[in-house]
Amino acid sequence: PGRPQVLTSASRVYEEKIEKRSYSFIVKSPVNTTNVMRILLPAEPKKIAVLDAKGAPIRDAKSSWDAQSKTTFLSFNNEPDGIKVKLEWR
Repeated sequence: PGRPQVLTSASRVYEEKIEKRSYSFIVKSPVNTTNVMRILLPAEPKKIAVLDAKGAPIRDAKSSWDAQSKTTFLSFNNEPDGIKVKLEWR
């Protein structure tokens, strides 16, 4: 329960990396679909980066934190080439 992890996602998760104060991964899914995901974290994220395969920020990404479940909701448009997500906390 204390380990950062994707609990549910409308995509496949690859290359997960857990560090002391961050969690990152790549998600892939078909184009013209929306990814919605719930991510378990030890604390509220202070920074969330959502980048396309070329490293450009995804501007339409939406997120919210639920303190009771210690999870972040994240939503953005999918890309088959992959989207990199990195969440950082203190």
